[in-house]
Amino acid sequence: MERTTGQGGRRHKASGRERAGAERRAQGQGTATLLARKAKEGALDAAEAFVEASSDPTAVKVNFLNAGVNVVSPSDGVEITRPNASTLVVADGEGNGLVINAAAEPAFVAETIGNVKQLSGNTYDLGPEDGINLIVIKA
Repeated sequence: MERTTGQGGRRHKASGRERAGAERRAQGQGTATLLARKAKEGALDAAEAFVEASSDPTAVKVNFLNAGVNVVSPSDGVEITRPNASTLVVADGEGNGLVINAAAEPAFVAETIGNVKQLSGNTYDLGPEDGINLIVIKA
């Protein structure tokens, strides 16, 4: 794999690390796309969706209070913050996000921001439905 650098258009071969990163991104995006399809079709219940998302080694996983959050196929700009003692915010850096009440039993999405599609009871897609930033909340 070659890529062009910003200086003088010189080409260099991608390093093993770059290739591995690209392979991991493709794996995560494939998992997210399949999981999103299953969620939309109703082929998974909430527990199955969370288990499947948890099994993806490329997913970002956060456990806080009563919230279990998996970000499958996370984008480079994804952020998970705790703005107060009982809330998590998952944002994609492009104006889309979820506000999660982590203190509630069970935790739930209290608010969506921007372009967010709820695919099933506990599965959300931030931004366009492109297999990136698929969020699965433990129900």
